[in-house]
Amino acid sequence: MNNKLILEKNNLSFFLLCFLPAALVIGPLPAEIIINTLSLFFLYDVFKKKKFDFLKNFFFIYVFVYFTYLVIISISSEIFIKIAPNVLFYFRFILFSFAISEVLKKNEKYLKYVFFSLSLTIFIVVIDGYIQFVFDENIIGYPKYRPDRISGFFNDDLIIGSYLFRLLPLMIGLTFVFRDKFKYFSYINTLIILITILLVLLSGERASFVLLLLSLTIIFIQVDLSKYIKIFLIFTILGAVTIVVTFNPVISDRHITQFKNHLFAKNTKEFMPNYLPMFKTAFNMFEKKKLVGFAPKSFRYYCSDKRFVSYSSGPGVEINNKLIKIKTSWKETRNLVVDKILVEVGDIIQKDSKLFSYHFTEDSKIHNYLSGKEGIIKSINIQQKYLRDDKFAKIKPLHSPDKIIYKNNSCNTHPHNTYIQLLAETGIIGFLFVFSIFCYLIVIFLKNIINLTFSNKNKLSNIEVCILAGFFAVLWPITTSGNFFNNWLNIINYYPLGFYLYFHDKKKL
Repeated sequence: MNNKLILEKNNLSFFLLCFLPAALVIGPLPAEIIINTLSLFFLYDVFKKKKFDFLKNFFFIYVFVYFTYLVIISISSEIFIKIAPNVLFYFRFILFSFAISEVLKKNEKYLKYVFFSLSLTIFIVVIDGYIQFVFDENIIGYPKYRPDRISGFFNDDLIIGSYLFRLLPLMIGLTFVFRDKFKYFSYINTLIILITILLVLLSGERASFVLLLLSLTIIFIQVDLSKYIKIFLIFTILGAVTIVVTFNPVISDRHITQFKNHLFAKNTKEFMPNYLPMFKTAFNMFEKKKLVGFAPKSFRYYCSDKRFVSYSSGPGVEINNKLIKIKTSWKETRNLVVDKILVEVGDIIQKDSKLFSYHFTEDSKIHNYLSGKEGIIKSINIQQKYLRDDKFAKIKPLHSPDKIIYKNNSCNTHPHNTYIQLLAETGIIGFLFVFSIFCYLIVIFLKNIINLTFSNKNKLSNIEVCILAGFFAVLWPITTSGNFFNNWLNIINYYPLGFYLYFHDKKKL
């Protein structure tokens, strides 16, 4: 490869690294393309220049062993074909982190541009979020689908809080790195950081907000910053949060009232009624295969299995068999257009009878909506083109009772807690791989706090503290969480790791 091609490859790698935070907003596919390209470039350089030093890196060895373990338990799983792509290509995430470190090592000037692009991306996402919060619609027309939640550029994916919470510690760390070199920009960035923290609160993502406060607490305790500035920032953040929660009833309801209802059901006082059944199902799976689990991303395939399924201990949901309701997600309903009603009053319908034809606004393909009940149609409610009511028709049941009590099982894509998911899907061994990292972070921070207390020496740089604080919050066990093996989450989680590897290696020089 000649010098021109090397320069073009390096410039492309740099551009992709700068663009990644924006790609994560656009969607998983652009982000996947970027991390795969960077990983391939990294592997090409490794074999071209025979630079295999990274193989001796402890973290690389640790993750490689973990990856090997995941592959072994997946191969022996009866659902291997279904999960193979996710498992076999999981290793690309660690290559992606080392690729970031290598890009930054090639030209240290790249770092400031990455910093600017990250700050600009977060600023645009945050301002757009505020616009949607105030005007119920963001700058490209995405509506606010719930009064207590905002999504911004993420449209119908309510993950803007998760996105900001995971990237903000890195942004704070880079602000420390460049605070002397770009003094005025650092002041601007501090303001962006403050309004970002508030937007995570306004997003309605309770777990993301709590975890962000956790990471900020660790950062404030350990970074090299004037105590007066720390006090000012703490009171500014707490004051802004208190004012919003006190004077905005929607936000107050989301973060306080709804949180209480999630902990304890209104009528039954059942503890965590939305999550406990999933936890129970996961533990039932764990009991069956304690050591190695059922394989990554297997919860969705086994959660309805009679051996593991669990139900809420509440009174259940009353099913009215005299009424046909249209069951579509809120994402589908807003784009669903009814073309033709296919039944009339007096018709006898069976389960799977065609009720009406429809299409989605972005797709002209015609679909048929099938009945889930049987009976004689007494009246039809829906006549309009767009669905405004989910009650399609009243019927007289033929063989079914008028009402039955139904309890939803706990099936989902994942059990909504990282460590419970790991126990069910990867067993004790897989759980210990990840939990050990969390424990290691605790040891690192305790040692650093002891040094700060007794010798006033910080063994960790500010950027290291910030990035590790972000990892600590992501691995915090007492919270609900996303799917541990979700590609988008892995990309955004491994992204700061590349910067940590770069600064950690740089400190050794």
